[in-house]
Amino acid sequence: MKEKMKSYKKISKFGVFGARAAKLMLVAGGLLAMSEGFAFAQKAPDAGAVLAAFADNTVLPTYAKMSDAAVKLDKLVSSMKANPTDEKIAEAAELWKQVRQEWELSEAYLFGPAAFANLDPKLDSWPLDQAQLDKILKLADAGSLNVDAAYVRDYLGAALRGFHAVEYLLFRDGKPRSAKDITPGEMAYLSAAVRVVAEDSIALQAWWAGTDALGKEKAAYLEEAEIEVGGPYAKEVKNAGKAGSRYESQGEAIEEIIQGCVDIADELAESKLGGPVKSGDPKEFESWYSFSSREDCRNNVLSIRYSYEGVNSDGNSVSALVAAKSKEADAAVRSAIEKALKSFDAFSAPLSKSLSDKESFKAAISACSELSQSLQKAQEVLK
Repeated sequence: MKEKMKSYKKISKFGVFGARAAKLMLVAGGLLAMSEGFAFAQKAPDAGAVLAAFADNTVLPTYAKMSDAAVKLDKLVSSMKANPTDEKIAEAAELWKQVRQEWELSEAYLFGPAAFANLDPKLDSWPLDQAQLDKILKLADAGSLNVDAAYVRDYLGAALRGFHAVEYLLFRDGKPRSAKDITPGEMAYLSAAVRVVAEDSIALQAWWAGTDALGKEKAAYLEEAEIEVGGPYAKEVKNAGKAGSRYESQGEAIEEIIQGCVDIADELAESKLGGPVKSGDPKEFESWYSFSSREDCRNNVLSIRYSYEGVNSDGNSVSALVAAKSKEADAAVRSAIEKALKSFDAFSAPLSKSLSDKESFKAAISACSELSQSLQKAQEVLK
């Protein structure tokens, strides 16, 4: 301001006209500054656009990819049920990883249907009740029990179905099993469990997108299993604050998105990493049979990134909302996400083989805790 005043005095020496011109320049400069400030404030996206981008570009594509891969896995396992080969088992193992990846990429939004339709525990309960499952497999091999999808779906608990039941039957020591080691009872259970994973994956997609978005093939899965869904939940998220949505305001829906990110960051620090580190038992790591715990954790952090920063959101993201209120709070979240990702990259071996690497685990747990804290601060900024 002092420099501008000095300039004004020099101009005013040229007379009244010069003085008036100088005043006009100062006024114009002030208006320009106000205009620029106003334009910056407008960079905050509309909350409705943020919710629409989250539902349409982050959630729906992820669940669609997940159910697509689950259907492929079901078809493959069904086709090889009578005659499994090493090649087919290896292919099934890779497809399982694809389905699993999309699920882990969705773990920042386990609210809504994943919670109230109990699809989270049905798909992803851990630990697997291996002892009970082995008893069931023996009965199946002895011909005392007929195992099919209806039996797994309707009569068994969450700890005997889902991703980890399938994982146990496909993997040993991080590698696909040999076909000759898989018994007829195990093959029957694998086929049934995979079918139920496909049904649950399709149900989750349907809850968010609506049954009309499924297509005939996926809809047939739900009809055959007599699975009924509501929704579309994506519409409720996008219509937050309006009639028909369980969200009373757009702010409430935005807050739940951030809270979903906080929850999975806390789970990473306290359970997925903290639990095995505290007990010293490598078998406590989730996805232990396939040795893919590190990939699970890293995909969870990516789930937070995609929920917070958006996917093809054209600026309509939670991140942008936070940045409009506090650039520092937004930068802290983004930095914490990057730090957490790098902390998992530091492991050169599967997590279950790395418990002796105490410094790397300490860094990863700290990074996930820091991420949770930064997200909570961002949450406060928006209140």
